[in-house]
Amino acid sequence: MHMLIVGLMAATALAGHNVEPSEEAMRIAFASDLADGVGAALAYVGETGGSEAVARIHEARTDAFEIRSFRKLTCRTSAGKPGHLCDFAVEIDTVAGPIAQQVAGRFVAGPWGLAYQMAED
Repeated sequence: MHMLIVGLMAATALAGHNVEPSEEAMRIAFASDLADGVGAALAYVGETGGSEAVARIHEARTDAFEIRSFRKLTCRTSAGKPGHLCDFAVEIDTVAGPIAQQVAGRFVAGPWGLAYQMAED
């Protein structure tokens, strides 16, 4: 019986990797990746310019962003690599003004949910 349950759990997990991601899951994954990138940039500034440089960035709010809109366009399974290649339109509000772009990226199911990766050329 134990082996049957383990087998069903494994089959369910594998089947879930082929499910096309929802627009909301894609938005969350993209926002998380963007926040991680900003955090990495701030860490680099902290190492090279010190805490004063990081404080200036925070004061100027150049590290702040808000995703105003996110629209899933198309998704397709990826041959040879895990996940789905998806196109989406995003508008990000920044202190310098809005940024609106169409973007392509890979969305992969992971242990902590969906993850976004920039599409390779």
